[in-house]
Amino acid sequence: MAPKDRIEQILQSLRPAFSREAAFEWFVIMVWGILLCNRSPAITSYLNAVGLGEFYYDHALHWFHATSWSAKTLSLQWHQWLISHNHVKRLKGQPIYIGDGIKVAKEGRKMPLVKKLHQESGNVTKPEWIRGHYFGAISLLLQSKDSLVAVPITFEIQDGVQTLDINSPTLVDKMSDLCRAYMKAGSYAILDAYFASKKLIKQFRSDSIHLITRVKINTVAKHPLPPSPVKKGPGRPRTWGPKLELRTLFNDPNSLTTESLSLYGKKQKVSYRTIDLHWDCPENLVRFVLVLWPGGKQSILLSTDLDLSGVEIITAYSWRFKIEVTFRTLIELLSGFNYRFWMKNMAPSSREPKNMNIQDYSDKDLVNIQDKIEAFERFVNLNALVLGILQILSLSMPLTIWQGFSGWFRTVPSSGYPSEQIVRLTLQQSAPSILAESPPSLLLTKFLQAKELFMQMAIHRRIGPLKAP
Repeated sequence: MAPKDRIEQILQSLRPAFSREAAFEWFVIMVWGILLCNRSPAITSYLNAVGLGEFYYDHALHWFHATSWSAKTLSLQWHQWLISHNHVKRLKGQPIYIGDGIKVAKEGRKMPLVKKLHQESGNVTKPEWIRGHYFGAISLLLQSKDSLVAVPITFEIQDGVQTLDINSPTLVDKMSDLCRAYMKAGSYAILDAYFASKKLIKQFRSDSIHLITRVKINTVAKHPLPPSPVKKGPGRPRTWGPKLELRTLFNDPNSLTTESLSLYGKKQKVSYRTIDLHWDCPENLVRFVLVLWPGGKQSILLSTDLDLSGVEIITAYSWRFKIEVTFRTLIELLSGFNYRFWMKNMAPSSREPKNMNIQDYSDKDLVNIQDKIEAFERFVNLNALVLGILQILSLSMPLTIWQGFSGWFRTVPSSGYPSEQIVRLTLQQSAPSILAESPPSLLLTKFLQAKELFMQMAIHRRIGPLKAP
């Protein structure tokens, strides 16, 4: 099977996400436009990549605001196809999801939900403060031999609105809701320490979802309640056992077990200790893993699944960085956050904007703002889906991709699988055959022919029949 046929199979499986055939046609065209685009990423470049001209620019813009599809519906359909893939990475027979947030710089002063954001990063090239959007995202781990990738499932803007409700959901709550919307019972969620919350664990337990995360080094847990004495004293019965400051356990090096593990692409000797204690509630235990890394750095991992060993928890948490790789690839390869949708009637925001106060806008304005936010999310999720397709092609048909790649790189991935960039370059090199020599049954060919016929008819109606000279 050729890569173009595999892509068309995937796109055809996503047809139920669109209520109208025209919206699905534009979806196929835009996906191929992103795949074949070799210019600066923009809607104009996407249209040029598949041979469509200026006539269809407004049609493409309208598609991002159409009511016949939504970013969430597309993401749910994409996840439904993805979870059935035979390369899904599993732990104890269950799929593994990775969630995290990403802050995207946006200088536009007429973009809803743009606010001043603080970047907690050790990278000195990143400014401490930016103005932009905050996206929450989850991905699904897929693996083929030594190649492990985090395939993006969905992105949604989760910050930028000011409310007066003191019980309004936090970023942790929104990440919890996002995970529970896609994950089935038994699934594993790997999250950063920012999301290590007792409330989140409680919500995950109600849906039978397991959490693997990292907690603060000064975390205090509690021992199980000792057996109650025969003679009870005065006062309310205790619900917790004695408190324990977890980092004090590092003071006893003899209690740590040392093993050589394959972490972050290389072999490392780590020392660890596993202990089950109470943290979020007195009814359930969680498993803590105290890890001493090479160089002496200490960290504490947490798992709500007590059946996982310390090695399994350490190894699983090391996969969390894969979503960081996905973010970087989405930014650098596809420019997946380069949306430029404005609101003409919106008052320009300040240079250091805060959360948008929805009480300052009329109901009509709020509808327009929500439509614009949906357009942002559609653009990002469309590019995320394209990145997922590139990852699927890399895992499913590496030999075919390498055989079709006519270029060379000084270094190649150590796993032997082509990177997303190599897969995209291979498709771009075969663009003439995809666009010109493909059979009429190919979705892209059929839709492009329909667009060309529509444009000719529109021009004919506008200027009338051509007269012979």
